[in-house]
Amino acid sequence: MMMNPHHLPVRHSSSSSSAATVDMDPRVWRRLPQPLVDRVLACLPTPSFLRFRAACRRFYALLFSSPFLHSHLLLSPHLPFFAFAVPSSGHLLLLDPTGQVPSWSRLPLPLPAPGPGQAFSPAAASAGLLAFLSDASGHKTLLLANPITRLLAPLPLCPNARLSPTVGLAAGPTSFIAVVAGDDLVSPFAVKNISADTFVADAASVPPSGFWAPSSLLPRLSSLDPRAGMAFAAGRFYCMSSSPFAVLVFDVASNLWSKLQPPMRRFLRSPALVELGGGRESEARVALVAAVEKSRLSVPRSVRVWTLRAGHGGGAAAAGGSAWTEVARMPPDVHAQFAAAEGGRGFECAAHGDYVVLAPRGAAAPAPAGVLVFDARRDEWRWAPPCPYPHPYVGNGAGGAGGGAGFRLFAYEPRLATPAIGLLDATAPVALHGMQG
Repeated sequence: MMMNPHHLPVRHSSSSSSAATVDMDPRVWRRLPQPLVDRVLACLPTPSFLRFRAACRRFYALLFSSPFLHSHLLLSPHLPFFAFAVPSSGHLLLLDPTGQVPSWSRLPLPLPAPGPGQAFSPAAASAGLLAFLSDASGHKTLLLANPITRLLAPLPLCPNARLSPTVGLAAGPTSFIAVVAGDDLVSPFAVKNISADTFVADAASVPPSGFWAPSSLLPRLSSLDPRAGMAFAAGRFYCMSSSPFAVLVFDVASNLWSKLQPPMRRFLRSPALVELGGGRESEARVALVAAVEKSRLSVPRSVRVWTLRAGHGGGAAAAGGSAWTEVARMPPDVHAQFAAAEGGRGFECAAHGDYVVLAPRGAAAPAPAGVLVFDARRDEWRWAPPCPYPHPYVGNGAGGAGGGAGFRLFAYEPRLATPAIGLLDATAPVALHGMQG
């Protein structure tokens, strides 16, 4: 629905949910200075502006105005959305958890049609950018994309050949860091988790287009899961290693890896490291979300959330599990529903701002036992409504090919401006796409 600039909704202070409209005097509206109008538009959330841009040609032209995009980057509100991505799908499914009832929308992906040996899969997300990794084994290609502006830019080929590495991405307004770790191809028939490659691009560095830093060595006996991804906080990347479970910590400044023991590591299942909090007002904290399954009745099965204490991000120096603080535990009735939906297949997990989203892997679960949202600020667990779009991987109960096994879940913020991608040789934007829903 397109907004009418001459009618503005007004909320009544009474308990009635009805909304009234008041006419804006066209003589006043038409005389508003254009800089003031642009300032108001720059404060709109990205989905609202994408709908509003159809009001006139001038509003649409703001999409190509550098000063406006810069203002929108600074003034528009932070949107803690979540993106469900499937390699074979041409869309992202976006979940907005901020309303009283979480809502869904759909956003086309900018990836070109895959050719022979040119397929790409979603691997990471940060600050409005999505990273896609080439599926073919060997020297990997990493693509950065802004689905809103449909800008697409490749990084130089990874220096080391890999099979299915784990990818981390941390982007800012004028810089980004990408890490590609593990699954080194030591021969055409064997892989080992030996090293990690780091790409650094910064507008203040030489060259600003970025470079691959010297490879770093992973800790011994590392076993990475590419689906688990990486979390980033305070200049460090964090990822899980299995058999036994351990948290691997990569300090970007020193180019060194270390290990940190997770809490209750012998009883964890489907552990995921996420970035909790953050945004424009505070720094992100590393959090661990995992199912706990212990045979003793004194420790009931549950899904718990821990945060890493300040000063314990350095790895081996931390005093094991004492570096973590439990901050939330799924209520027993909610856990019973979630366990029935998950069926022991594991779950995808991501955090954005104060929200954590959990989605069972494997066969789609009947609603409402599909996507679960945890609001850390309110300490509240609630189910998202079934996705209205015809994709079987987000708890529609629709079944179908793939059965939900292939989706990835990322913290994603739709942004008009992602200046960091301009450090690379980005392709020219094509027609912009709005979000449906």
